[in-house]
Amino acid sequence: MTQSREALAMMDGTTVTFSKRRGYVMSRWGIILTAAAFLAAVVATGLLVYKFASCAEYEPAGTYPTDGAHNGTSRVVVPAHATEPAIPHTPSTKSPKLDVRLPRAVFPDSYTIKIIPFIYEGNFTFNGEVTVIINVTEATLNVTLHFNDIKIHENTVTVTEHTPTTDGSFTEGKKLSIDHLSNDTTRQFFIIHLQQPLSQGKQYRVSMAYVGNLNDVLQGFYRSSYTVNNQTRWIATTQFQPTDARRAFPCFDEPALKARFKISIARPSNMTSISNMPQEGASEPVEGLPEYLWDHYGQSVPMSTYLVAFVVSDFGHISEGNFSVWARHEAIQQAEYSLKIGPKILHYYENYFGIPFPLPKMDMIALPDFSAGAMENWGLITYRETAMLYKQGVSTNNNKQSVATVVSHELAHQWFGNLVTPSWWTDLWLNEGFASYVEYLGVNAVEPSWKILEQFVIFDLQNVFALDALESSHQISIEVGHPDEINEIFDRISYGKGASIIRMMDHFLTTEVFKKGVTKYLNSRKYQSSTQNDLWEALTSQAHADNALDPNMSVKEIMDTWTLQTGFPLIMVTRDYTTGTVHLKQERFLLRRKAENSSLTTAHTSTTTSAPGTMGLGLWWIPITYTSLENPDFDNTQPSFWMKATPELTLPPVSAGPDQWVIFNIQETGFYRVNYDPTNWGLLIEYLMDRDHFSQIGIINRAQLLDDSLNLARAGILDYGTALNVTRYLANELEYLPWKAALNALGYIESMLVKTGNYDKFKVYMLGLLENLYKHTGFTDNPNDPQLTVYKRVNILNWACSLGHEDCVRNSVLQFQNWRSSPDPDRNNPISANLKNVVYCTAIRVGGQEEWDFAWQRYRKTNVGSEKDILLGALGCSREIWILSRYLDWAITENSGIRKQDAARVFGAIANNAVGQPLAYSFLRNKWDRIREYLGSSLFTINTIVRSCTKRINSPFELGDLMQFALAHRHELGTATRAVEQALEQAEANVKWMERNYEPIVRWLANVTAVAAS
Repeated sequence: MTQSREALAMMDGTTVTFSKRRGYVMSRWGIILTAAAFLAAVVATGLLVYKFASCAEYEPAGTYPTDGAHNGTSRVVVPAHATEPAIPHTPSTKSPKLDVRLPRAVFPDSYTIKIIPFIYEGNFTFNGEVTVIINVTEATLNVTLHFNDIKIHENTVTVTEHTPTTDGSFTEGKKLSIDHLSNDTTRQFFIIHLQQPLSQGKQYRVSMAYVGNLNDVLQGFYRSSYTVNNQTRWIATTQFQPTDARRAFPCFDEPALKARFKISIARPSNMTSISNMPQEGASEPVEGLPEYLWDHYGQSVPMSTYLVAFVVSDFGHISEGNFSVWARHEAIQQAEYSLKIGPKILHYYENYFGIPFPLPKMDMIALPDFSAGAMENWGLITYRETAMLYKQGVSTNNNKQSVATVVSHELAHQWFGNLVTPSWWTDLWLNEGFASYVEYLGVNAVEPSWKILEQFVIFDLQNVFALDALESSHQISIEVGHPDEINEIFDRISYGKGASIIRMMDHFLTTEVFKKGVTKYLNSRKYQSSTQNDLWEALTSQAHADNALDPNMSVKEIMDTWTLQTGFPLIMVTRDYTTGTVHLKQERFLLRRKAENSSLTTAHTSTTTSAPGTMGLGLWWIPITYTSLENPDFDNTQPSFWMKATPELTLPPVSAGPDQWVIFNIQETGFYRVNYDPTNWGLLIEYLMDRDHFSQIGIINRAQLLDDSLNLARAGILDYGTALNVTRYLANELEYLPWKAALNALGYIESMLVKTGNYDKFKVYMLGLLENLYKHTGFTDNPNDPQLTVYKRVNILNWACSLGHEDCVRNSVLQFQNWRSSPDPDRNNPISANLKNVVYCTAIRVGGQEEWDFAWQRYRKTNVGSEKDILLGALGCSREIWILSRYLDWAITENSGIRKQDAARVFGAIANNAVGQPLAYSFLRNKWDRIREYLGSSLFTINTIVRSCTKRINSPFELGDLMQFALAHRHELGTATRAVEQALEQAEANVKWMERNYEPIVRWLANVTAVAAS
């Protein structure tokens, strides 16, 4: 599954994370109580002003379905409403970890599912019948399945002997007597208790009928809608990952329990349906429902329940062979680009993996309402509209690349995730990390001019560094159980860090060995499940066969240090300038140093556990690559040495004189940061400042030097004067990657200084750096410009306008006014697509209600999803407090025009506005119950809102206030628990940063601007 690109854009490295529950949460709240008490003593007067709501009772998301769609009066088994979280966490209660795994006495062989969704009847329910053929591995009196938010008709539940025959059919045996039925609400179990045991080695047929709810929380089998000529059109669609297939049919809802599925969908005769497999035969009438037809689909290959999908809609489609794309009729032409690249990427992966695509067809569909970015259902990939649709001349280059990237990601999953599936969500990263890396290869195959492989460093690797540098980060491979825990690890660690360490493997094994090893792994486990050890075994076998790895080394030994412990290393490079030797020392990189004695540090000690088989806490097997001014080589990424989970290593003399720099981690292929001794930093800064020679350092490594130095300074490891001196060379830099890396890191400083009286000094310095590049790129968007030139222009203009650059602001306002003056602004927009972000935001920021209202009307009327997204972000740029307050209110108001999936986009846009951030946080705190009720347990939305609204908190008073909020609502945070904990740690880090760095940075800025002025 691809997370929402909007959500990922707002993460800024501070993504919700997960850590082991045992003892962790309890100690967290204990620490918070102590810290809050201390802060309250300091700022008691201010804190007492606030009144927090008492803890509300926990209620599951959504509403339970009514029985209105079922004819008859049979009794039903209904999950009881829970009054506390499934796994309660309070400072005074220690509960044993709840085992939510299904018993292993039976497992599914095949499903037959028949579903009738009542889309236009007004009650939004669906009737279902499911039959599961089960295999019995040991005698048992119980059959346990998952169910959630559905009502099972008790008098329809049957268990019957099922005996296959030699001709492929089966004979039906006797019906077994059922003693009683029960449900375990906390575990979401439906249990059939039998009067006689099932026999080991035999098959049985389990059948039942049920009724469910086409909910509006974008989970399970849910409803979506859109409007044509003021008429509402409804859609019924699915989103099952990770644990919501059980909302659509009773099932064995665990990834390892694969089975074949034969699905029948009843639909209104004026609509169509699609599912994982092609339709078999003609549609048939539904008895008793004259307006409905049955569509029957072929039996699937063995697959996990979370990959089952079906959609009922009135959409249009276009096809190329057996590859089809679906969208609203009004938007179907916007799917042409996806159809153009989709088959090409699919064919590329067939060659890359060496395995043909296993299914007879592929459908991709763009949905108006979708909580994630996309979902890799086998043979039927579902997308947000913004993730699949692109309109030339209206959508931006970035929109186009986003579409290509998401399509590539989901198609990669058809092999890595669907063909071979992780045995349990512990290894979710195998799915998401691999697809997040290989997506770049797929896009590069169809759009090589974009240089997307270079972009990986800034969009994934450096992005996730910021998150993994926090004490509350988590291991890539981590034990999870309850659905809330599973949901929490769909974060940047599983995606971005997973992708980064797979890229690292690709480089240290060589691409040829890596590809052959992956193919060996897929062939050995296809249509089955696996663990990361299966992948390590296949890669080790291939690496030894091809002499790519020392026979005494294994991929498991190396990679366990990256997947089974938290964080990543910092390599300290100390040179002996007399002998030429280099001493390396590794330690875990943390944004907050242990010496700070953080009030929250104790709570995180359990997350930094040593990997089994490693040589100790915080030690990694690190591939060492380097080059020097003596003979600069920024192409060879094969490791020269291995740092084998040892704290220190001395390298033989390097080929560099005492007056020549060395650079480690070529192309930043290793997942680690590098710090140098002061002399080497001085040599690097001197060389970068030489405008005639700095480009001899590779582009990716220039981006690395900027990102590493600024984040080392942020962590208190490197003097900020040194780090900021590295940035001075940017006045002559014209390449996108170094600028993007620098602006990402400098953006943190900007967010900390923007509310202070010395922000003007930062503005002066930044405008000075930007001036040369601003003149070079200009304000005119040239459609023939390379992708990275377009990105460079957009980034520079965004910063220039936000800093008040006169020419930038004037151009933006003029272009926006020209648009407003157009006789038909919905058909004639003179603003170049790539400049819309900066023009819209700047004009709304310096304008008033008229500009905001104009943009809001364009948002309501546009038919292009990417245009809606740009406008949603720009509407948060206003400086009018009342407008922003109203906008926040609309984000969680039914029928306001803002879809639930976009609520986080609104909060993020306002929180990124210096004026809006306090408003957004205040709204989150004061309207928490309303937000939670409206959005339910949406996988990404609430967590993203928490992160965006709190990431700029940097004063003791605000931190204390956030602690009070966390304490007041600790019982009902649900899946947002880790997001709030993450916010607390980030806020405290910000407070410490201000105490340590504010004055030194202000002095440095004052000195530099004074020198420039003289």
